[in-house]
Amino acid sequence: KGKNHYLCLRRASEYFQSVDGSAQAQIISDIRAGHQDRRSFTQHIPDAVWDKINITRFSKSECATCKYADDCQYYNMRIALRYTRGVIVCNQDLLSAHLLLRNQGQDGLLNNEVKLVVIDEAHHLEEKVRSATTTQCWQRQIIKTIYAAEKAIWPTERQYVAGKISSTVHDIKALYRHLSDQMQQQIDGADRTVRDSERLFLREHVHTAALVQKASQSLVELSDSIQIYADMSRRNRNRAAIDDLAILVDSFYVLASSWDEQLVWLERRGPYTQLTWCPKDTSTIINNLFFSASIQTILTSATLTNTQDGELEEQYSYFVRSTGFPLGDAGMLAEPKPSPYLYDEHALIYYCNDLPHPTKEREEFIQQGVERLIRLLEISHGMALVLFTAKTDMEDVYAALQGRDLPYKILIQQSGASQEKVLREFREDANSVLLGTGAYWEGISIEGKSLSHVIIFRLPFPVPDPVIDYKASIANDPLMEVSVPEMIIHLKQGIGRLIRNETDTGI
Repeated sequence: KGKNHYLCLRRASEYFQSVDGSAQAQIISDIRAGHQDRRSFTQHIPDAVWDKINITRFSKSECATCKYADDCQYYNMRIALRYTRGVIVCNQDLLSAHLLLRNQGQDGLLNNEVKLVVIDEAHHLEEKVRSATTTQCWQRQIIKTIYAAEKAIWPTERQYVAGKISSTVHDIKALYRHLSDQMQQQIDGADRTVRDSERLFLREHVHTAALVQKASQSLVELSDSIQIYADMSRRNRNRAAIDDLAILVDSFYVLASSWDEQLVWLERRGPYTQLTWCPKDTSTIINNLFFSASIQTILTSATLTNTQDGELEEQYSYFVRSTGFPLGDAGMLAEPKPSPYLYDEHALIYYCNDLPHPTKEREEFIQQGVERLIRLLEISHGMALVLFTAKTDMEDVYAALQGRDLPYKILIQQSGASQEKVLREFREDANSVLLGTGAYWEGISIEGKSLSHVIIFRLPFPVPDPVIDYKASIANDPLMEVSVPEMIIHLKQGIGRLIRNETDTGI
C-alpha cells in the first residue's frame, strides 16, 4: 500500500508532544504496541489526526538516517520489496509507480526482475495509471516550498534572492487568482451536482497557458539563484526543501513546454484551488508499461466488457481503446466466464421508467424517487443498500427519509477513508438501510440477509468531468463510445453488491 496508510514515528512523536496526549491515549498505546498500518489500530483515527502523523514523504537516503528507521515498518518494507523474489502483493498505484520509474531508466520500487504481473480489478487500470502520471499543485504548497528552500542560504545572503522570491510569489499568486476566479464562476453558474464536483474545467486555456509560462520561468530563475547562493551545510540540512523545489520547477516546465499535450483541469483542495494535469495519451503510456516485451501481464475483472454482443473485440472494445491493449499475437482476450451464482433463481430485478428526468427535473425526481424508494423498502423490510452517483442526491434522500418515521434505521456513508463503523452497524442491524456512493459501488462485500436489496437510485452515467469530457471529445460517438460503456461497467459493479455467495438472495 501507499505510504499514507502508514504511521511516521517521527511525525507522531512531534505531534503528540504538541497536543493533549491524554485525549488520544489509545492511539499512543497502539503505537507503543507496534501498530503502524492504519487498519491495525484498535480504534478509529480521525482523518484530521491521521494526516498529521502518517508518512507524507519517502526518500531512501533521508529515511535511512532517521532515528526511527530500524522500527519503521514502511521503511523496512520498501527496502525488502526491492529484493523480494517470491510473490509481491501490492495495489495498482504502487505497481504503476514502479513501472513508470523502470520505464524512465531508474530503479523501481519493487524487485526490478519482476517478469509476471497479475492485475485484479483491471477495469481501474486506466484510472490508476492516469493518477500515477498526474501532477497537482496549489498556491500555498508552492509558496511554502519556495520559503523552505530559501533556508538553504545564510540569512545575511538572502538579500540577493529576495527580489527573485518576491517576483516569483507575485507570478504564482497571479496564476492562482486567475484559476480561483474560473473555479468560482463555474460553481456559481452550475447546477447543484456540478457545484459539488471536486473536478472542474479549465476554460481559458490561452490566458492560463501564458500565466503558467511566466510562473515556470520565474521558478527556474529562482531555483538557479538559490543553487548559486546556497551554503553547502545549510543545503544538506534543507535537502528535502531543495529537492521539492527542483520537482516543482520540473513539473511546471513540463506543463509550460508541452501545454497542448497535457490534460489540464482544476480541483478543490478545501478552500483552495488546485491546478492538476496529466498527459492526454494515457493509453500509449499503459501500453508501454504493461504490454511491453519485458513483462507478461494478466488482467482480470468481473467488469472488463461493455457489451455481451458481437465478437470478443467488440465486447472488450472500451477497455482496449482506453488502455492500448494489444490485440493480435501480443494480446489475448478470454471469453467472459459465467458467474457461479444462480442469479435467475436467487434474484429479482425491478426497474421503473416513469419518474421525472433526474437532471432536467431534479427536484421532482428526488421527491418521487423517495416515495418509490419507501415502497420498495416496505417490500424487503429494509435490509437495503441504496447506491447514488452524486453525493448531493444521497444527502437529499437521506434528509427526506429521516423525516418519515420509518421502522428501520437509516445509515449514510461517512466521510473519510474508514467506513468500518457504519458497515459494522449495517451488518449487525438486519433491517437497516445504508445509503452510499463512490467506493460503495464496488468496495464493500456484505453476505447474508442484512443486504437483501440493492437499489440503484439512477443509472451511473458519468457526471461532468474534465477527463470524461476529453475522452468524449476524441470519440466518434461520445454517448455510445464513452458515456454508455462507463455507465455499464459502473452498473455491473453496483449490481454485484447483492449476491455475494451461493446462498444469498435478493432484489
